Amino acid sequence: MQETQSLEMQEATEIKRPGKWAKYFRDTWQIYLLFLPAFLWVVLFVFLPFAINLIMSFQDYSTRAGIFGSDFIGLTNYIKFFTAENFVTLLLNTLLLNVLVLVIGFPCAIILAIAIYESKSRVVKGLTQTATFLPFFISAVVVCNMLIEFLKADTGMLTNILVACGMNRQNLLENPSAFRWIYALMELWQTVGYNSLIYLAALSAIDTSLYEAASIEGAGKFKQIWHVTLPGIAPTIITTLILKVGKLMSLGYEKVLLLQNKYNTEVSEIISTYVYNVSLSPMYGQANYGLAATIGLFDAVVAVVLVSVVNSISKRLSSTALW
Repeated sequence: MQETQSLEMQEATEIKRPGKWAKYFRDTWQIYLLFLPAFLWVVLFVFLPFAINLIMSFQDYSTRAGIFGSDFIGLTNYIKFFTAENFVTLLLNTLLLNVLVLVIGFPCAIILAIAIYESKSRVVKGLTQTATFLPFFISAVVVCNMLIEFLKADTGMLTNILVACGMNRQNLLENPSAFRWIYALMELWQTVGYNSLIYLAALSAIDTSLYEAASIEGAGKFKQIWHVTLPGIAPTIITTLILKVGKLMSLGYEKVLLLQNKYNTEVSEIISTYVYNVSLSPMYGQANYGLAATIGLFDAVVAVVLVSVVNSISKRLSSTALW
């Protein structure tokens, strides 16, 4: 008897369930309609390209045959990339350039945000924010061409200043040991204002009564920054650091390619420029789209690993983590 009743209750529940789902969608369809454009964007521009790249990485891809007509070659592209003579060089150049940009740019953005926040003058705040934020809107082509002109050996403005300071006259872009520093400083000039915005937003959320309490306790400005400001924006700092570490392998090729020349190739040839050269502008023989797709997947895997490792470390050392 009890078994019969339980079966009847289960059947009744299954019968009622579709009605509940229908009522749920009838009440919330507007939310899903708003979510639909973002969902379609992710599918079309994230998941679909990823799936296509995954298939291409196992093919001798031909533009004529397309993705469904190209020959399947298994792990050939992966073996070719990982056993290439310049694989280690590409990996080291990419990591060293990205780490230098991160080490210089990350703390500078925090320091700039704190300096703007602590300034008492509205005029100084406005001028500083404008002056540091505007370079972000200058295109990569313009910025790189400006730098090339400024660093010319004979007529470059920056070269003349450095010569006046005692440096030998030379084009620093032709000096491999100077290339990474030049790129990192150029990136700092162009992005420091933009990167400081998120910290300025976090600073505005700190309770001002904490500064008053610290001042009453005798804490000076630097102690207030150390004990109140930095702990207040620590979650934002950790989150942005995790995201930036995930991008260590995905440095854009545009600026590096524009500054690249035959003298600095040994340090300026990174993974993204290598992908460009083997696909769109084949300096390494015939264009190989399958190999380019393979390298793109390698970048994605390394980025996931880096984010996971840094996120795990952050979770152990603090209470802030992405997941």
